[in-house]
Amino acid sequence: MTTTTVTGAPAAHFDFHALFRPVLTALRFTGHFVVALVSVIFLGSVSEY
Repeated sequence: MTTTTVTGAPAAHFDFHALFRPVLTALRFTGHFVVALVSVIFLGSVSEY
C-alpha cells in the first residue's frame, strides 16, 4: 500500500508536468504571434502619417 502511494505520486506529478509543457509552448507561440501582430498594426498606423 505504501509502495503504491510513493510510486503513484511522482507519476501523477510527471503526467501533470508533461501535460503542462505543451500549454507553455502554445502560450509562448501565441505571445510571439500577438507581439508580431501588434507591431505590424503599429507600423502600419505609423506609416500612414
